[in-house]
Amino acid sequence: MPQDMYANRAADICAAVDQMDDNLEQMALEDLPKEEEYSSGNNTEIGGEQKQRSWLGKIGKGLSKRTKNLGQGLGLVSAPLSQEDEDTKAMVRSCRSPFASEVGGIACQDPDESKLARSVLSMMIRQMGRNLLQGQNVMNTSFPIQCCQPRSLLEIAAEQGRFFHAFLPQAARATDPVERMKNIVACFVSAMTLTSANFLKPLNPILGETLQTEYSDGSKLYMEQTCHHPPISSYHLVGPGGMYQYYGHTTFDIGFGYNRMFLNTSGSRTLTFADGGKVEIGFPKDRVSNVFWGQMHHECLGEQLFTDDANGIRCIITYAPEGRKGVPTDYFQGVIERYDPRNADAEGQMVCSVEGSWVGFVDFDRVRYWDVRTTTKLGVAPPSRTLLSDSRHRADRNALAAKDYKLGQAKKLEMEEQQRAERRLREAVHGKKGGHK
Repeated sequence: MPQDMYANRAADICAAVDQMDDNLEQMALEDLPKEEEYSSGNNTEIGGEQKQRSWLGKIGKGLSKRTKNLGQGLGLVSAPLSQEDEDTKAMVRSCRSPFASEVGGIACQDPDESKLARSVLSMMIRQMGRNLLQGQNVMNTSFPIQCCQPRSLLEIAAEQGRFFHAFLPQAARATDPVERMKNIVACFVSAMTLTSANFLKPLNPILGETLQTEYSDGSKLYMEQTCHHPPISSYHLVGPGGMYQYYGHTTFDIGFGYNRMFLNTSGSRTLTFADGGKVEIGFPKDRVSNVFWGQMHHECLGEQLFTDDANGIRCIITYAPEGRKGVPTDYFQGVIERYDPRNADAEGQMVCSVEGSWVGFVDFDRVRYWDVRTTTKLGVAPPSRTLLSDSRHRADRNALAAKDYKLGQAKKLEMEEQQRAERRLREAVHGKKGGHK
């Protein structure tokens, strides 16, 4: 076959792919295999309609049913809840976010959003095939913008400051380091609800991207993406009148398990006060469950540590503690204790207990410091003048917000190519340093 005939056929295939891509949003929603109706054992219905289960869901249900039957046969599943677990379960369910998942954490509220998130893999394979036909590098396949939300990761991170006004002014005024610690813990546990439920991927900040945010209480936040690989975001928030400052940097890595995605965040988070007080804040682990079937939901797991070395005070929280049967995974328990910073591994002396649900409330010795039903969020707005590097000026973000997916994808690719070109220039002059790019 003549060479020009090969070229014409490749051009025809690419044109057909382009035509398909004109309606990528609808394709994403229709990309999964057709779902079949089913009724549960007692024929329950939701909203007057039968429930839906995808083919992946049916596989998951079959495995779950067989595992449950095996557990019942061995006497491992049928044990009733203890009275302590019944009481804890009732306490947690009495005060939770309306968006909470039945099993724990925050649930995805929009079925179309779940379908869109689940369609990413097949869409990227399609794009890799298109790149191959056009003679491009398949490894440079760009994440489909219609599966993203029209916000940068920096904009989502800025959300956590919207509860600071309810706790940090009290912490700044406190003269007792234990009382200060209580307000700090309540602040950062409650703020987790503000950055949860982002099931559609945010846009990755480009190197040098910035964000300036002003809160309605006078607080000001400054953020910058200071590294692309690994992704590192740096920030500095100044409270009203300079009564407190919150600064540090964060990075993350992602892993996958059976129908789950794990997000491990690390870095440093420091909170300082005008009187010289300083508290270091740790990170819990994040898990998104039911990535491919079932109700998608976000959970926080593991330990989180808050330390005040100068006063020998620390708080240790365990999310979804082991041994609690039937209790939603957003439940946590822990202690504030005195300890010797010179021997931090030694057991401390308990000062008070802490328990609650990160989607509902925080109690210290049964005294409530945060209740999701009564805490209001601060307003946020950009300053009157922002840098051109501000997230809000991104062409791909703004095209996505306007649902112009073709323009958004083109602008996203343009930014990514520019970032790669600039990285090559830096490496040509300075070489690779410590894996940072």
